[in-house]
Amino acid sequence: MRRLLVCILIGLMFVVGSSQEVDLPADFRQHTLTQFNANLLNATYTSDWNNPNSFSIWTRWQWQSVDGDPTTIFANYSHQINTTSSVALGFLQHNTGVFLNVGAHLTYVHTFLLDDGVELLAGINLFAFQESLADDRFVPDPDLDVPQLESNKDFILQFSPAVRLNVNQFSVGLAFENGFGFNLSDSGNGPENFQIFTGTLSNDFNVGLFPTWGASFVRPLVYVKSIPNGDTQFGLNTLLSTPKFWAQGGYNSFYGASGGVGVTFARVFSIGGLMEFGGDSELSDGESTFELVASYQFGATDNRNKVVGFDVEKDDALAQERMAEEARLQRLEKQEAQEAEQLRRQQLTEEQRVRDSIAQAELEASRLQQQRDSIAQLRKKQQQDSIAQVLEQKKRDSITAIQQQEVELRPNERYEEVASEDGLEPGFYLIANVFGTKKYYESFMLTLKQKGLDPKSFYRNVNKYNYVYLERYNTMEEARKARDSQFNGRYTDKIWIFRVRGK
Repeated sequence: MRRLLVCILIGLMFVVGSSQEVDLPADFRQHTLTQFNANLLNATYTSDWNNPNSFSIWTRWQWQSVDGDPTTIFANYSHQINTTSSVALGFLQHNTGVFLNVGAHLTYVHTFLLDDGVELLAGINLFAFQESLADDRFVPDPDLDVPQLESNKDFILQFSPAVRLNVNQFSVGLAFENGFGFNLSDSGNGPENFQIFTGTLSNDFNVGLFPTWGASFVRPLVYVKSIPNGDTQFGLNTLLSTPKFWAQGGYNSFYGASGGVGVTFARVFSIGGLMEFGGDSELSDGESTFELVASYQFGATDNRNKVVGFDVEKDDALAQERMAEEARLQRLEKQEAQEAEQLRRQQLTEEQRVRDSIAQAELEASRLQQQRDSIAQLRKKQQQDSIAQVLEQKKRDSITAIQQQEVELRPNERYEEVASEDGLEPGFYLIANVFGTKKYYESFMLTLKQKGLDPKSFYRNVNKYNYVYLERYNTMEEARKARDSQFNGRYTDKIWIFRVRGK
């Protein structure tokens, strides 16, 4: 009721005054957020569009006047808890020209894997802010006593739920900007609920614009937004994102056309700006709107245990112990043979000794040959052992190199890492698909084999899924090269990288 009275009084006073200004809708005006802080548009974008873990700041100066016209400031830290959960925490200041909202926000998103390439994301934004009258400069008579315009300050909790369905790189989302809320002050003016909703359709297209830089993509976004006491807004935004720069353009049926660019330094710090030109007939004579955005990416958080390296000295000690045991057994066998030979000679007669003398010569010749053969076999075995030791050392060095590799994630790069996995050799696995259902898994394996591929798989007890991979690599560069080339053109569907560090 208080908001209705304020709007009526504002309209009457604007008619009496010499000038007229356009009333802004009550929404956050966040329709241009597609590269950073996108969770203000839809809470589920925290998990991927925000590039967690990152800290981003966005500010919008409506109609160019920094000190007078409505502004919005949104500072936000996004953090990935694990492969299925993400959170965000930040600060929001929103000025509609009538009310000023200042407070904090908290976002939580959870991902549900429904099938191969199909996932459902559910999230919610919680806003806790103080609402007060933004400006009273429009009052023509300072002696006029209007109780409804006194600087009341309400403390409001606002919940904004959202859902999104992803099918490979296509997604459809729905968000309720003012889902439901509570006024914790004594004024009794409760917030309006479920009046601002935003529906979105988008799709990511991978492009080979600058292959040496890394992965790039184009993301068109179509949206519709309901506004209380105003016309429904329709819009289109298109984003080109590369590891070194980004550019976007769009159109909103009320706010008009927009365009912006930004640059990224060292793959972690981004800064950019955007301008919007009034498109509605009431805004056509107004100044342009400015936006600035800055973001810093901290890299993926690793909550797993540190990898323990091989104990080389312990391995060498075990090898020496095995060699000593083998030598001891050889000495025992030789000693037993000598004792048996002495006993046999004592039992022989002279005649037998003569015959044995001849036989002994033959035996000695045979033993000499056996010794030669034994020496040759020993040398061969030593060579084999030496080769085996070299190969084993190379394998240990390769595993150590895999463990010591540090991976710097690229924007929107799907990647998962574990310390170890039963039966899996350390390395980087090029994942083609993940299945929770046996029949789909077997059908997919058969399809790949019919295409001439040699797929392999492993089963993870931690999530009860079968992972189908095309190849294992020793370095992230090799895995990325195979992924970006679509496995040398042999597999054109979506693939991603799963890493096993090894213990």
